[in-house]
Amino acid sequence: MMVGAGAGDAASPAAVTHAATSVSTHSANLNGAINSGGIATFWEFQWGTTTAYGQNTVAAGPISDSGSDSVMAPIRGLQPGTTYHFRLVAVQGAAGVSGAATLHGGTDSEFTTPASGTNTSRSKSKHAKASLRSRTLDVSKGSTLIPWACAGTAGAVCKGKISLSARGSLGKIVTCGGGTFVASTGRHHTVRAQLGKPCLSLLESAPNHRLAASLKASFSQGTGNLKTTVTLLLG
Repeated sequence: MMVGAGAGDAASPAAVTHAATSVSTHSANLNGAINSGGIATFWEFQWGTTTAYGQNTVAAGPISDSGSDSVMAPIRGLQPGTTYHFRLVAVQGAAGVSGAATLHGGTDSEFTTPASGTNTSRSKSKHAKASLRSRTLDVSKGSTLIPWACAGTAGAVCKGKISLSARGSLGKIVTCGGGTFVASTGRHHTVRAQLGKPCLSLLESAPNHRLAASLKASFSQGTGNLKTTVTLLLG
């Protein structure tokens, strides 16, 4: 791979490393943000006891929207009282097209695990709750942004999957897209849903271009599971 500038590297670097959270004697959550610039982007964290790192989290993605997407990966098996370095890495491009993918490395960050026997009850009591910020979703160029907020104790994280669907002719359920929501407390995040032709056709034929859709949110970190009705509004 080559390391160099690309989409998102000028005003908004493709990979931005944030502070680690939920740090305990044997585990931590690594955080960052991906600015894909509309290019399919895979990401992972490099980590280790030096800036040579030596270990990687499982690669995830792709992310390809035009906004900033918060990402998080847990790491386990850490040693007590030890300083660890980490950075977020974004990989863009396809070898079959350019000959090599482009790797964007975020800045180095570090954290130190508590010494063995340190009271970590405060970190265990952390909690987060996600909430939907609007039930009217504007649709433009075949997609919509679903706005979410994450609230709770400092350092906690909300992570969940969001899906949209609508009822078509003869009661058939039509998928209207969705995505993954990841954010630390005190931050907002939008999930871009690509509606697809069947869903767009329903919206275009709906009275006043307003379509009732079912939104479902299921969270693996934090709380906020939700099943509700939202309105898709064609701009």
